[in-house]
Amino acid sequence: MAKNSVEAYGASGKTNVLSFETDALTIIADPAHPLYDERIQLPLDEAITLNIMALGVREPILVWKDPETGKVLVVDGRQRVRHAIEANRRLAERGEPPILVPGVAQRGTLETMSDLMIAMNEARRDDPPLTKARKMAAFVGRGYSDSRLATIFACSQVTVRNTLALLDSTKAVQDAADTGQITLTHAKALAKLNPEEQRAKVAELVAAGKDATPHQRSRKQAAVMGEHPRVKSRKQIQAALEASQGDYAAALRWVLGEEEGAAA
Repeated sequence: MAKNSVEAYGASGKTNVLSFETDALTIIADPAHPLYDERIQLPLDEAITLNIMALGVREPILVWKDPETGKVLVVDGRQRVRHAIEANRRLAERGEPPILVPGVAQRGTLETMSDLMIAMNEARRDDPPLTKARKMAAFVGRGYSDSRLATIFACSQVTVRNTLALLDSTKAVQDAADTGQITLTHAKALAKLNPEEQRAKVAELVAAGKDATPHQRSRKQAAVMGEHPRVKSRKQIQAALEASQGDYAAALRWVLGEEEGAAA
């Protein structure tokens, strides 16, 4: 007697993978819905469409049945479904049978499905900072805390706040952050400036980092932002003191024990 798949592969268990016709699946297109993902607006990739036409959808999607509408909503795998729809359109024109999409049903609340959607997307491919900021803001509007956002976006709470600050920045700052020309920390600092100052300062930052190694760019951009370099050794502190003045110089003298009135 043939072994079942669990025994044959030595697995610890299995799930039920269902097969769906593409028109039985619903991809959320309403930006206000918790399961909306703006990447559904991206153009289709011809290579992926042809691959699915030849080999089908190999990786199961995740689906959830909305108890209010009875619709089967795509939680994870929108791009696979979108390309399968196009593949089936072409197959229908040829008079060939459609491709079925494998899917694993999920149980839980809509809120849980929303968390799962984000976690799956972040694990697979990191969104550009501005896209991530918009997603975070949408969930802030639904009552998500910085702590919860940090958990589902797999980042620190500081990163959450820095990312959200992009939404208060000019387009020039947003573009620079999206292309990796400035850091989110820089973007948050720039968001506190007026628009003209933001545009001027981000231009300086981009120019400072052009054609520089990561270390050089960090150092040069820190200088543009007026950030003082970290110093560790006494020799480094003394060198920094020679080039400093005011409160910062006083602080360095205090570290060296050379402040006015210091004990002999």
